[in-house]
Amino acid sequence: MSDLGTELAAATAAMLARFPVDLRTPDAESGTQLWAALVDAGFTSVDVPEEAGGQGAGLADALAVLDALAGAGALTPYAEHALLAAWLAGSVGHSLDGATATVAVVDDATVDRDGERVRLSGDAVGVAHLATAEVVVALADTPDGPVIAVCRCDSPDVRLDSGTDLSGMSFGDIDFEGVEADFSAASPITVDDLRTRGALVYAVALAAAARTVRERTIRYAAERVQFGRPLAKFQAIQQTLAHMAAQTTLMETAARAAVESTTAADPLTARTAAAAAKVVASRHASEVAAAAHQIHGAIGFTSEHALGRFTTALWGWSDRYGDDHEWADVLAERILDGGVDPWDVIVGGRDGNA
Repeated sequence: MSDLGTELAAATAAMLARFPVDLRTPDAESGTQLWAALVDAGFTSVDVPEEAGGQGAGLADALAVLDALAGAGALTPYAEHALLAAWLAGSVGHSLDGATATVAVVDDATVDRDGERVRLSGDAVGVAHLATAEVVVALADTPDGPVIAVCRCDSPDVRLDSGTDLSGMSFGDIDFEGVEADFSAASPITVDDLRTRGALVYAVALAAAARTVRERTIRYAAERVQFGRPLAKFQAIQQTLAHMAAQTTLMETAARAAVESTTAADPLTARTAAAAAKVVASRHASEVAAAAHQIHGAIGFTSEHALGRFTTALWGWSDRYGDDHEWADVLAERILDGGVDPWDVIVGGRDGNA
């Protein structure tokens, strides 16, 4: 982690101390004070270009903030707004001007132009933080190439089908019915680019949540006494804790390697690392959550217990921007169709096709 990333993580931790997170599940409050503090501090535009109103830092620095937030169980729109929507709009020099945003991929989209007006039609599935977003930054996949369109969520032509995810935060689909965009431009970012970045973002978030689950479970096993001795003294519990520790370490290591790869000159190397991180994080997330609940017993399933905030994240985030099977296919394609040496994929090396 860079010096700036370390400072951002420390500053985020200080904000979390000022605005403690309510860890009941489903979410009992939206954490608006924390989000306002992040916005005021400029943390929601860390790696957005300066010409688009951002700080112009690196993605790794912005991910340091996400790691701190996810590890604390804070439910904010940081991933969708700061790391995806603001970055996407910033790639064409557009500033969101303080509006809270979410991001959506519109497959098979139609973009109609009438003079200076642009209207977007199409569907977006699995959009997070719909209830808190004021605008949606849509990446429309059209026959003429990808288009970025910024639309207001309160537009009468934006149909929101919003439910909630396991943590209680809004999550649903959007139907764009000829929505007039406030801003639009041809996109230098493809759908694959956005999905790769989203996969990296959620690999980092999953690793942070798993780290907290591991720490809380180890502490609980040391404190909880059964049959006259702590749970951590029982061999079966020790084996479960050791297996959990190995899995979470794998998740953290893969995420760290993927974050470090964001500075690589070769985008294929970064994509491979992100794919590997998402495979590892998504594959082990449910197992880490299950082991934690086994050790905590019934108390871990209560809505008031903090464990649920992190295990619901592990369950709910594992398929965001692709599950382990999808990203395993990406890695296999590089090896089988791209002629890449598997060892280079494993160690992160470069090859003639990278």
